[in-house]
Amino acid sequence: MDHPDDDAPPAAPGLHDPEDALAAAVAGAPATDAPAGAEGGTAAGPGGLDDHVAAWVARVVETYPRPVHPLTREWDVSVQGLVRLVPLLPRFATAPLALLDRLGAVTVGPERVGLDGTDVEWDRVVEVRTEPAWACLSAAALEADLARFVTVLPPVPGRGWLVRRVSELLLSLYLAVLPAEGDGAPVADLEAALAEDGGPLLDHVVTSVTFTRRFGQGEATASVPSALLQLALPGTAEVIVRTARDRGVAVTRLAPEETGVGSVVTRAATWRRTALTLRDDVAARWGGR
Repeated sequence: MDHPDDDAPPAAPGLHDPEDALAAAVAGAPATDAPAGAEGGTAAGPGGLDDHVAAWVARVVETYPRPVHPLTREWDVSVQGLVRLVPLLPRFATAPLALLDRLGAVTVGPERVGLDGTDVEWDRVVEVRTEPAWACLSAAALEADLARFVTVLPPVPGRGWLVRRVSELLLSLYLAVLPAEGDGAPVADLEAALAEDGGPLLDHVVTSVTFTRRFGQGEATASVPSALLQLALPGTAEVIVRTARDRGVAVTRLAPEETGVGSVVTRAATWRRTALTLRDDVAARWGGR
């Protein structure tokens, strides 16, 4: 993980724009086949993971340890850490995986807290903010963050395999939290269910950590991947909030713009269709699920 005063890493040579990088990756030649046991497939999983979730993602999410308050040692989760749990991880993928360390990560412990590789000692934290998950999970944001992963991966052996696995992970977690309007449920039923029981889209996630720097203040903000990881591992955001309060850090629970549940469902339905299209495009170009 990186110090909050460090500069962001440069983009891989020839891939300066994230959206262009994603388009180039999706349009490229398919990667070599993954080893036996590392293929995708779909399976019902824990916590409401549906049949659009890759089987290995469901298994990893089910077995990954959750943080428990009060914390006695540091806990973290990251995209690259979960991809490392793919069965029979090929050796060629281990080195490029290290480049993803600061993207899509959540850290919390007795001494520090962090989002997306910016880890800060609690003594320097000024404020922790939370928001309903839907406020930071637009399909456009997902695509941009997926493009960031592609951007930092150089064109080396194993890049295609990693693009496929990272895409499977993020799209699986994303589709799992969106109401399955496209799968036959009437919008009115989804609105009623969301209003009565809530759901991942209405759950609060930690979206920013404000901290003091040598000069002024800095802010670590959650990407779509780090927000999805908080939802996939229930209790993560609550442990961060409770630890912040233990340390005397201000916690702000932000309310998004006033909007009805129907509006959230409508947006989510659009995001789901976009994500399904992106998933199918990546699968067609880089190999089957």
